[in-house]
Amino acid sequence: MKVAPVPSNEQERLATVAQWCVQHQEQSSELRALVELARHYFSAPICLVSIVGECQQWFTARAGLETPGTARDVSFCAHTILQAQPLEILDAAADPRFADNPLVTGEPGIRYYCGAPLRVEQRVAIGSFCIIDTAPRAALNDAQRGMLLAFADMAMQIIAGMRRNNFHDQATGLFNRLKLECDVGAGLDRGQSMTLLAVDIMSAEALSELIRGLGYNFAHDLTLQAKSRIASQLQSGLSLYKISPTRFAVLLEDAAAVLPLCQRILQALQAPAQCHQIPVLLDAGIGIAPITPLEDERNSLEWLRRAVAAADTARRSAGRHAWYQTEVDAAQRRAFMLLTSLAQALHSEDELSLHLQPRVELPSGECRSAEALLRWRHPLLGDVSPGEFIPLAEQTALMANLSLWVMRAVLRILQCTRGLDFSVSFNVTARDLESATFMDTLLAELQRQAVAPGRVQLEFTESVLMEQPEEVHQQLQRAGQAGIAVAIDDFGTGYSNWAYLTRLPASLVKLDRSLVQRSARGGKEALLVQSVVSLASSLGYQVAAEGIETAEQLAQAKDWGCAEAQGYHIARPMPVEVFRQWYCRTRLSGPLA
Repeated sequence: MKVAPVPSNEQERLATVAQWCVQHQEQSSELRALVELARHYFSAPICLVSIVGECQQWFTARAGLETPGTARDVSFCAHTILQAQPLEILDAAADPRFADNPLVTGEPGIRYYCGAPLRVEQRVAIGSFCIIDTAPRAALNDAQRGMLLAFADMAMQIIAGMRRNNFHDQATGLFNRLKLECDVGAGLDRGQSMTLLAVDIMSAEALSELIRGLGYNFAHDLTLQAKSRIASQLQSGLSLYKISPTRFAVLLEDAAAVLPLCQRILQALQAPAQCHQIPVLLDAGIGIAPITPLEDERNSLEWLRRAVAAADTARRSAGRHAWYQTEVDAAQRRAFMLLTSLAQALHSEDELSLHLQPRVELPSGECRSAEALLRWRHPLLGDVSPGEFIPLAEQTALMANLSLWVMRAVLRILQCTRGLDFSVSFNVTARDLESATFMDTLLAELQRQAVAPGRVQLEFTESVLMEQPEEVHQQLQRAGQAGIAVAIDDFGTGYSNWAYLTRLPASLVKLDRSLVQRSARGGKEALLVQSVVSLASSLGYQVAAEGIETAEQLAQAKDWGCAEAQGYHIARPMPVEVFRQWYCRTRLSGPLA
């Protein structure tokens, strides 16, 4: 068997293949119809559109053959790309170049082959349009050869159209992410080190706000302005790619040109963009990530993820450009892993749990309520702090499911402690109260499990009032009318809009622990906290002091007139069964405060 020699322009040819063709792409319906038509015209059992890569040939369209490609060294088409005219082999078994070729001696048993080269601009051959038979055949006549060339020309026209669709962003006319992937792959194949710039012109949230407020056409025209500004800073030979609605990319082989280009692009994007007579400030950042053959992660697109991660960091940095940093990325990947794991934990029986922290009445010191605090024991990471995973969950739809999980867990606790005289409070978020879904579920579950509504207390922070105050107010009114107690948590750290708070059906205000800690300094700090407690009491609220860690702070809370206290000095959060034992023991031994 004779292996086809490598063309003299092989590097240029492979670069052209990378620019025109996508290897792992579904077959085009147009190309598939074309090879079926050619197969019937020539009465041939097999017809292929073959693209010859560096080591493989793949069939971007095929009829009569199941295999998607073969090794290049056994490829008939690798011989076809060496010439300008069709290559015709009447009987491969009698041709010394192919007689012992495994495609001849084995499946599919090629005997006849005729392939017309697929040429880009009549200069570079990327593959062939070929017909194959499993029996020897006579040579094509001139008319048949002309038809084969016509089929090859039509195939190239379809491939050109596919290239436009595959490799270009329709909105901007720029190369797209798929083209960037192919170009990076081609560079890695050449052993070339590269640097990727991901230019983020604004956050996805900001783009959504623009579309909601000013329309899609406005956002589109603004993106075109950003494109023009960035493109104007690129030297000849550099391509600009559009890789997401808010991101562009530039691929460089010269590492020394990276920082100067970043500075030019950022300078070009600094001035307000006049779009539809409205000046808009862009919030640009550039992420920089090296790509090296030694760390070839093209299949997972790790190089792209790193650049995008760096761009997110860059937009929050003073210089507005940032190299990929392992430690920053590790934190982001941990956050992603936690969110993924949290979705699984919601369906696990032994990862999420509730701890209860007692709240005692003042001045009696009796425990009549407890706050439910969520805990998560990750199977690999161990205990994960709520301060880490709750803020992450609040940015996703997971928070709604998490709130429902907590609510049902609280009701199970109350159902199992019917003989004990205490209530349980738990936190609800803005999202929980922005529609009727959460409250509908809570009221239905209370009825189904026969739990007295008075044993449930909802805690919410002042921030939930800011987005949809009327809907939040309506849902809290439903809770109050059902007999569910409502508490304002972390009071004193938010907006403290007293006029609005007086309209809410809340009965308890929980002073944030920071106020309790600051009051220990005395002077104006203590006077401020005392004034807050006095005003809340005057408006009909009971006041609970959180974060009580010393006997002095507890005594101070009593002096202020607080109705309740909660904190480590009284008791730490504890598992439900431990709390039950603690509660029964303290009821027998007497007040704590």
